[in-house]
Amino acid sequence: MVNLLAKEQAAQAVKFLKEEARPLEKALFELDFEDGSPEAVLRELQAFQNEDGGFGNGLEPDFQCPASSALATTIGLQHLAHIGADDSNIVVQRAIHYVLQTFDEERMGWEIVPPEVDTAPRAIWWNYGGDWPWGNPSAEMIGLLYHFKTLVPSEFLDNVTAFAIDYVNQLTASDHHEIQCLVKLMKELPKNEASKIGGKVNELLLANITTSPAEWGGYCLLPLQVASSPSSPFVSLFEESIPANIDHLLSTQDEDGSWKPAWAWGQFEDDFQKAKIEWSGILTLDNLRILHAFGILGS
Repeated sequence: MVNLLAKEQAAQAVKFLKEEARPLEKALFELDFEDGSPEAVLRELQAFQNEDGGFGNGLEPDFQCPASSALATTIGLQHLAHIGADDSNIVVQRAIHYVLQTFDEERMGWEIVPPEVDTAPRAIWWNYGGDWPWGNPSAEMIGLLYHFKTLVPSEFLDNVTAFAIDYVNQLTASDHHEIQCLVKLMKELPKNEASKIGGKVNELLLANITTSPAEWGGYCLLPLQVASSPSSPFVSLFEESIPANIDHLLSTQDEDGSWKPAWAWGQFEDDFQKAKIEWSGILTLDNLRILHAFGILGS
């Protein structure tokens, strides 16, 4: 049986977000749970946008380089979509311009991070030139182009969509970061296009999501990370695991009210301590959203 998040636990989580999280996550929390505004989120998000329109400046806390990246720009565009910013918004327009300008025709996608990543504090896995699968972040980026499609040439969108569908259907294995990008792609694709990869995505999810509670303490892909609300199209795949996964989520809240990252950088230790707090704000907000969606927040 799933427990409720106790009132005291919820209050501690809110206290952490108000006092320790970045202004961006604080503004997002206030928008989602209090009387905050999209405009406040937009103001905080603009601090991470560069002159070229892309996002950087540590928006993804695990690499702190100021330069724009495809990965950070997907995060920025997800936030813009969340607050309801549309194609008329100059922040959106500049970001989409950056995305179109940095498309790599040879790889039919986007390079995940720029060379400048090597000049800044970062996790050991964020070195330039890593062997990242195509879908991370290109699949997610294509989904975001659909969300803001009036800013995107239709022929370009058709071509990258055809490539994405073919790529996904040829996959025999994937890592869980790419799988999450495929889920985000499916969310934005038109139904007839999404249906072409639905079976393969379900197959990859079943093969890669960890459903054993004994393994949830490690770094793995959890059911709630892809089925984050009862309305998710993937809930039916993991309905037997979700109640226990919710209880696991409740049990892993820290005494200070936050949820902490399950990883460390392995270098730049002082910088990681700052990033750890930033990640704790992100994870705490994400987990409160999940618990709210499933009706688990105590009153």
